[in-house]
Amino acid sequence: MTKEEKREMWRQRVEDCQGSGLSITAYCAREGIAIPSLYYWRKRFADREASPAEEMQSTGFLPVTLSPLRISSSSVEVQLLSGRSLKFSAPIDVQWLHTLVQVLERPCG
Repeated sequence: MTKEEKREMWRQRVEDCQGSGLSITAYCAREGIAIPSLYYWRKRFADREASPAEEMQSTGFLPVTLSPLRISSSSVEVQLLSGRSLKFSAPIDVQWLHTLVQVLERPCG
């Protein structure tokens, strides 16, 4: 049996165990499998799936998930403590807005 065939056999056993509805102990007893072996392979498959670094070493690339760009045409309204409100329909710099609110909320005198 090649390494790949052995790995696939254990992958199938781990998946069968997870889908069986049995505890690991009960599944191993039913299939005649050593419990530590099943735990070892289950952890090995979980580690492999969770490690992007390993995938990068084998392929030279990391997996990337792209999401669509959402352009919002809605406006933002800031309600000041004084009761005044500011409404912006274009993108604004957060630091600039922070400074503006500080100036407008500052007590006079």
